[in-house]
Amino acid sequence: MDIGSSIPVTAPIYYGRKSSSRGNTYTMTFRPNDPSGRAVLVPCQREIETIDDLKAEIAALWKAEAPNAGPNAIGSGWGCVGALLRSGEASDKLAPAWRDHFLEVGAKGLSVVNADGELDIVWPETNDSTPADMDIILATATKPEATPPRADVVADAWLGQNGGYERYFLENVRHGIRTAQDLEIWRQMEVEEPGWLKAEGYREAVEILRGETEK
Repeated sequence: MDIGSSIPVTAPIYYGRKSSSRGNTYTMTFRPNDPSGRAVLVPCQREIETIDDLKAEIAALWKAEAPNAGPNAIGSGWGCVGALLRSGEASDKLAPAWRDHFLEVGAKGLSVVNADGELDIVWPETNDSTPADMDIILATATKPEATPPRADVVADAWLGQNGGYERYFLENVRHGIRTAQDLEIWRQMEVEEPGWLKAEGYREAVEILRGETEK
């Protein structure tokens, strides 16, 4: 990934999946038609020109999410990788091949990934409200809870654990990955004053959140 060329964009993200491997705290997932969050697009280091290029990038993305996954896996019962292809000559040629591959490996759509492996979200926009200049966008969608959790429920989950899983939220804030609930979550955290809020590694994120609540 070309981290140095990351692009902030709008995104339909929220804390909507309870993760048993993270102390039953909440992790990020997607919901359609609500681009109220902010995410970061990170370009691949090389161009995707063929279906084999696309397969390789998708397999690597899923491997990052599920290190023990098999070589051809691109999803499981809790999540899968989807692709959003911008209309154009090159992308139009890749779309049918990607759909065939998604079906051939037995992947199942969930959340905002449909049965053909396509991401069902609006095209992300940059800070100046222009469409992100990408031809293909890849993302891992995870299976959300049946009912979106309230901000206080999300906050309580981090406040009620001592495994360090609050790092997920605070690192997201530090890197500009934000949801519409962040400040509500933060206010409850600050009221409860957990000891980990004073950790040096969280100082940047805490300053960001405090600065926003003071506006």
